Amino acid sequence: MRRDARAFTLIELLVVIAIIAILAAILFPVFARAREAARKTSCLSNVKQLGLGFLMYAQDYDEKLPGIPFGSCPNCWPFQAWYTPHGDWQGVFRIVLPPYMKNQQIYQCPSQSESGRWDDWRDQNQCEHENCGMSYMYNEFMYNSNNGFTKLASLGNAAEGPAKVSMVIEGFSSGIYNDWDNGGPTPKDQDGMSRIRWLNWGPWQQQHGGPNILYADGHAKFMAQDAIVSYRAYAWGGNAQRCVQRPIVYPGCTEP
Repeated sequence: MRRDARAFTLIELLVVIAIIAILAAILFPVFARAREAARKTSCLSNVKQLGLGFLMYAQDYDEKLPGIPFGSCPNCWPFQAWYTPHGDWQGVFRIVLPPYMKNQQIYQCPSQSESGRWDDWRDQNQCEHENCGMSYMYNEFMYNSNNGFTKLASLGNAAEGPAKVSMVIEGFSSGIYNDWDNGGPTPKDQDGMSRIRWLNWGPWQQQHGGPNILYADGHAKFMAQDAIVSYRAYAWGGNAQRCVQRPIVYPGCTEP
């Protein structure tokens, strides 16, 4: 006996395609969010590893974090004292930390690329590989030993304690951060925390909704972008009497 094979009709085929399209529209954003969550966790691990490198350095150098007196002599700016091929603010990561890190791939967050950040301030288009891809920044109040916070004992006397003072943060200005940068998209942020708030300089973006932060006691955690607060931007009309920050950048501040 011969049995006739029945093929799909055009209507059935269109229904199947429509169902697949609906499922893709639902699942692709879910997959994208899951992938970004995994990258954020990997980035948090990078920050933690960098923090261990800084603290191991301190154990080898009389309980002092890496730091130099900015501007006190011709060769005492970071881009001169800790020189890298282009000369920039990344010297503390490229020269000081490698003996404690071994793997320089952790210098780049998986969510970031080499474009859209302040990678190499002398030549954005032709930065060498060892100067590109830096996703993390060191607190300038510790980097600049003139501030008096390079010693771990000084951080221990911070108003809120070392567990509240940020030491390494991911951001757009590869190598160094402070609390008086008021750049950002229009309307510009006036609280001095733009290097922390934005992970890409151009265009201004936050890949995973906020930065991962390493604190001076060695623990690391994520902070949502809208949780970042500072009332210390005195140079741009902020209330200088309220030294309140989250995360704390200047160790003399308190948290809201």
